[in-house]
Amino acid sequence: MFINIGINIFYLFIFLAVVLIGLPLLDGLISYYLARNLKGYMVNNFSFKSQYWLGGLGVIIHELGHAAFALIFGHKITQIKLLNFHPEDGSLGSVESSYNPRSWYQTLSNFFIGLGPLFSGLLVCWLLVKFLCHPIYTAIPVDEVNQLSPTNIINFIVQITTTWLGNITTAFLNAGIVNQLILIILIGMISSTVFSLSSQDLHSSYTGLPSFFMVITALSIIGGFLESISLTFQLTLNRILLLIAALWLILLILIFVCLLLSLVEMWLGSLLLRIR
Repeated sequence: MFINIGINIFYLFIFLAVVLIGLPLLDGLISYYLARNLKGYMVNNFSFKSQYWLGGLGVIIHELGHAAFALIFGHKITQIKLLNFHPEDGSLGSVESSYNPRSWYQTLSNFFIGLGPLFSGLLVCWLLVKFLCHPIYTAIPVDEVNQLSPTNIINFIVQITTTWLGNITTAFLNAGIVNQLILIILIGMISSTVFSLSSQDLHSSYTGLPSFFMVITALSIIGGFLESISLTFQLTLNRILLLIAALWLILLILIFVCLLLSLVEMWLGSLLLRIR
């Protein structure tokens, strides 16, 4: 019995670490590299100030993402610049906060504060899609996941991803041409800067990892015991974790699409300037 509980705890720890830490960091790292290259393309083809008039709205949403998570986790915001028009260090905006380093809760929050712009940027993009395209999302039959085999995991995640992205695509195609153009232009402008995580943002997330691993260890121990007692709890937990994993995959795809739209808009803009 104790061997089975130990195995449950080990596998649950790995599963939680991948879904709650690994996938978010993967999204953050990919966004960091893609958006950094995109901003370089913007500056090289236009000017440094183009980051303000092309991506100023995205900078504001980016910084609000940091600030929102800082407030949620009880940090004290000491300074906030939604748009920094005189950047000595090249930063377009900044949020500075203080916290108690002895508090595991506030230290853990650094993980989410660093990745905050991913959430705020995607929230704004989702709201734009919602009000301009009015998508209807299909319910996911989570009862299909009864065993955590590799095939079931992949099939479930792929099903959620393709279904929800299909709902968004259908809604966009059915929206009027005016709404489509407004959506493309706004998302393109926002994405050029909102998903541009800095090295400081990623470092902030890394400082929260030790506390996050402590939380995951505690959850794994509790969950491992409960899984051994209740099969219903085990199935419910598995479905929730798979749903979260699918959401991170969807977010990564949406971030990539948003940045691609931004790149296309910049390329068209630079092309028009050359023609003139």
